[in-house]
Amino acid sequence: MASNAFTGHLLPLLRDAGHLYAAARQLPGGLSGRQLRVAALNRAVVVMAVSAWEAYIEELVRESLNAVRPPTPPLGLWPALNATVRGQLGRFNTPNTENVRLLVSDAIGLADIQTAWVWQNCTAAQAVQRLAEVMTLRHQIAHGVNPRPLVATFYASQLPDFFRRLGRCTERAVRDHLNNVLGIGNPWPP
Repeated sequence: MASNAFTGHLLPLLRDAGHLYAAARQLPGGLSGRQLRVAALNRAVVVMAVSAWEAYIEELVRESLNAVRPPTPPLGLWPALNATVRGQLGRFNTPNTENVRLLVSDAIGLADIQTAWVWQNCTAAQAVQRLAEVMTLRHQIAHGVNPRPLVATFYASQLPDFFRRLGRCTERAVRDHLNNVLGIGNPWPP
């Protein structure tokens, strides 16, 4: 079973990014200013996709913290861990590779989540590089770099799938760590 972070945060927000891409494709060919409108929608896809990734990571960490909470007192060090990680979540606004790695490591002790970001035709290094590239674009867009960055339509069309794959790999690694290292049988019950 997938986490609520994946099904309730990442997937719905990525659908919004997909809707933006679809809206760009539906603009009529002869429309005055069509290229500028498509470019703006492509930039919005970047912002929405990164927003989905950030929301996913935040919620996954919250769910993981709840999973490691002892079921009954004494709670041991869990209250301190919970307070520390929730404080980090309050300051978490750039879901780049290093910030995600540190947050997951601090929350559940999984040293390097990035090593799990592997799927067919994509190595961990490639996934890290792609995330770094999209974060750079998001930063430029969000902070009003002029001239506005150009985001190719093909690139925008691929972003939701990239983040779905990244989310699946992250989900699998966190679940495996919770199961096999921390001994939590079902971290995300129905």
